Amino acid sequence: MPVVRMSVPAGALSAAQKSELITRITDVVVDVEGIEELRPMVHVLIDEIADGGWGTGGRAWTLAALAEAFGTKRDNTAS
Repeated sequence: MPVVRMSVPAGALSAAQKSELITRITDVVVDVEGIEELRPMVHVLIDEIADGGWGTGGRAWTLAALAEAFGTKRDNTAS
């Protein structure tokens, strides 16, 4: 049973975006394994990290700071 786990900042993805990610990640796992019957056994877990609980290089990041650093628009994220 494949399990794919990803972490994202809380509020970064809408419900529709999460659903799309789950579908696409499942498709990739099935494609790589080459076993369509595996599809119902693929688990995708999306962990949402609280604002300020994401850090790199000794620095804690907020969602707004991450969006600015990576050139994404904050208003494209979930509320």
